[in-house]
Amino acid sequence: MSKHFKPSGVVTVTTDFGHRGPFVGTMKGVIVSRFPAARIIDLTHEAYVHWPAEAGFWIARSYHYFPAGTVHLAVVDPGVGTDRSVLLALGDGHAFLAPDNGLMAEVIDKTGATVYRLRDEVIEAHALRDVSATFHGRDVFAPLAARLAAGEFDFAALGKATHDYVPSIIEPAERRGAQLTGVVITTDHFGNLISNIERADVEAFAQPLVQAGGHEIPLLRTYGDAQPGALLGLINSFGVLEIACAEQNAAQTLGIGRGAPIKVVEKP
Repeated sequence: MSKHFKPSGVVTVTTDFGHRGPFVGTMKGVIVSRFPAARIIDLTHEAYVHWPAEAGFWIARSYHYFPAGTVHLAVVDPGVGTDRSVLLALGDGHAFLAPDNGLMAEVIDKTGATVYRLRDEVIEAHALRDVSATFHGRDVFAPLAARLAAGEFDFAALGKATHDYVPSIIEPAERRGAQLTGVVITTDHFGNLISNIERADVEAFAQPLVQAGGHEIPLLRTYGDAQPGALLGLINSFGVLEIACAEQNAAQTLGIGRGAPIKVVEKP
């Protein structure tokens, strides 16, 4: 057991697998086969496919709602079967396990985590006997997560920490003069556009006005403060700027989505 991590038995799972087929289910099966007392919680299996940045975005803003000692397993892994590394990060009392493809970068930054690149012999000590070239979520990551959650992982075998890992492909929001610019990270089930602009950055403006998709959009407190069909910006429950269309779909209304720029300026 690491001095930075005392397992609680809770495992969260984040993937881009969706819910068709047995992929998520067999991952959970491996975890409980190795650690029957595991308490597994699905964070999301609808992360944007092949785009690790969104999974990392959600984990970085969700992990602290779980008890210290939680193992956060994330598999958005377009490089599965290649020589990409497996990272284990220990930060803020939590353990984070994911491929080294940019997914972990924001999590590491927000938690100040200590990062380890797992050596082949460490992976082989825990992985299933016959590792598929296309499903490391089941064959590599799930058994590793189970051992971590059970307190049966040999932290002494980790070796030295590393600062060499793949950065996020998403640049943080940036303020230049009187203008703050970020991007849409994702859309939710309601069509709300969720950005990487943080609450504190917006609160630095005296009278913030949101600009996106050729529209100027007022910043309000909540959805019901706008008339049905009206666009609004708000700070959502995860502390970032979101654009909504009251009782409608903002992504469809504005015709924009993931990667689109969002700006905040002072209201004239």
